[in-house]
Amino acid sequence: MQNGIEKRSMIINAAETLFERYGYQKTSLDDIAREAQLGKGTIYYYFESKEDIFFEVVKEHAERFYKILKTELNKHPKFEDRFSNAIRLPIKLVYEHAATLLEAVKNLPNSYLQKLGSFRQENKQRIMDLLSEVIEYGISQGEVSITIPVDKLVNIIFDWFLLCDANIIIKYPE
Repeated sequence: MQNGIEKRSMIINAAETLFERYGYQKTSLDDIAREAQLGKGTIYYYFESKEDIFFEVVKEHAERFYKILKTELNKHPKFEDRFSNAIRLPIKLVYEHAATLLEAVKNLPNSYLQKLGSFRQENKQRIMDLLSEVIEYGISQGEVSITIPVDKLVNIIFDWFLLCDANIIIKYPE
């Protein structure tokens, strides 16, 4: 017999599979129930809506993404390799799932967009903390010498490279 955690996980896994295969809009709760081999009533026991399920899928993706990034960064003893991976991996992982995420976000109610926005901020901070660790590692190895605070540099890197923010203004280019 399956416990509640297993059923909840089955629902999230089924939804993730279907969202990636057919897209958010074309996936119904009936489809998710069928894929999870559970009754639709069971879906409603654990989640109020498809949007709630999607949000859980996003949270799980973010957690996996963070673990992969942390593991990969720690594999490299050289600062250059850590820094390179800190820039490349987030872009690669986001690119792999961008179509599904963007399609779903277009169809979410405003209340979920706000929820997603605060979740995004939390994850931005986690990634920025990792970038700070990488920069501080470079400083400790004598590979990096900066005259601006690490947190400001990390903000620039995050916004510019990872979010493709073309509106960044650098006041002190030196």
